[in-house]
Amino acid sequence: MRRIFLFLLEISVTFAVIDYQPFNTLQDMKRLNIIMLAAVLLMALLPSCGDSDGKSEPQNQEPQPEDINDSKPVEPNNGNTTELPFAYGADAGWLTEMESKGIKFYDNSGKETECFALLKSIGFNAARMRVWVQPTNKNGYGPWCDKADVVAKSKRAAALGYKIMIDFHYSDNWADPGQQRKPEAWDNFTTIDEIATAAYDHTKDVLTAIKEAGVDVAWVQIGNETTGGMLKTQSDKSATDLNCALDNHTDYYIKVHNTARKAVKEVFPDCKIIVHFDRGQLWDKFSWGLDKLVKGGAEFDIFGLSIYPDLTDANWYKNYVDALIANLNKVAATYDKDVMVCEVGCANIASYNSRRAINDIVVRAKKEVSRCKGVFYWEPECYGSWNQYPMGGFLSSGKPSEALNAFNENYSELLPATDPNAAALKEENLYLYTKEGELLAECTPDGDGVWRGTITITTDYLNFTAIDGKGVKYAVKDWDTWNSFVKATATYDHLWFGGNIYKAGTYDVWFDLAKGTWGGAKAAK
Repeated sequence: MRRIFLFLLEISVTFAVIDYQPFNTLQDMKRLNIIMLAAVLLMALLPSCGDSDGKSEPQNQEPQPEDINDSKPVEPNNGNTTELPFAYGADAGWLTEMESKGIKFYDNSGKETECFALLKSIGFNAARMRVWVQPTNKNGYGPWCDKADVVAKSKRAAALGYKIMIDFHYSDNWADPGQQRKPEAWDNFTTIDEIATAAYDHTKDVLTAIKEAGVDVAWVQIGNETTGGMLKTQSDKSATDLNCALDNHTDYYIKVHNTARKAVKEVFPDCKIIVHFDRGQLWDKFSWGLDKLVKGGAEFDIFGLSIYPDLTDANWYKNYVDALIANLNKVAATYDKDVMVCEVGCANIASYNSRRAINDIVVRAKKEVSRCKGVFYWEPECYGSWNQYPMGGFLSSGKPSEALNAFNENYSELLPATDPNAAALKEENLYLYTKEGELLAECTPDGDGVWRGTITITTDYLNFTAIDGKGVKYAVKDWDTWNSFVKATATYDHLWFGGNIYKAGTYDVWFDLAKGTWGGAKAAK
């Protein structure tokens, strides 16, 4: 009996070591107590069971946001093993870079919250991760979105139950219709077989690392916005005859694509393969390339599109939202493929039209396109014109905008064409807005032709726009004269707080159109 007891004690200690984490939470203490209690119960049962083993598998527990740590493995059963009915997705590739710069994220009550946990609380259930080959190379983006960074972000998202999509750019930098550069390490290849082999090796290397971290991958995108092809130039953008342009080297494209697909299937046999093009509203701009791929034998499961509505188009709803929905259904019917919106975004996200554009794309894609597998917002966590990007989904306060409410399986409301809660603007007043479209202040004329108001800024740098009640927009006259104030142009379309003049705080501001200047002073407490 003593031998049995020591054997059970050894088991309990072994489990405790395997499962050990610092006891920082009540949950941690409970887990150890359960292990020890199990050992005692097993000892009590053993006399009737002889010397047979009575081991039971430890139960998986859903990790809590405060417990997520990149250094510990994710359980393979992380929510990514079955297909989602519909993916409400976030491409948060900038997240770790933003965090390294001290950027914070807040829920609607103002509580600082880890970004993936915050997005999940809204309803997001999928995360898209771009990966570059060696972004620290001379022509690369920098030390982000490489294999290690993608593994770390994937683990964090998977630990919260997100499905994971990996978006291979096959470049050291952005790959999109404006540039499809080879990675520097592939510049000296002389045959398409060498490129295909390198694509296979890179794909398998990244996915194997993700799998070894305990994360399953639901989708893999082979190339990013490859509407005109991929790997079209050398890494420095110089021309090369050895490229995968769709207009004259479709066979090369398909060889690289199918070879990379083989690598995907060797690591994740059930993973869905995506081909991704841009300008989802324009059938003639993308269908020719899709037709070439299908007829040429490219093997894939889902055709994905990007859509970024331009709200300066007077017919934006028809030309973007209606057109996208029609094109998704047309792709499905013509090519017998599932479809997906792999990227969506909109400027001035706090404005009603921007909210309506995002809202109706998500709701209608789910309701009206039977073969649509999901919609992904591109960099929803971005705010404050991070990296000069104006189409993030968060407000300048670091809180999510209302537009993201549509990324929830229980949400199905289409929005009316006009804002039912819009307040009428007063023609004589000047309205200040963040770049995301939030109202910062309403300034009133003082009788001397000067608008005055009070504004609170929460960061040391803030771009803002000024529009009067008649819809006239004002900005600086040039970037060297920060306190100038004139009618906006296509080049100069905003003003800003920042530099050594203004820090976060509350200011009394004034705008003098006759003198062409503006300024402010710290408001009295």
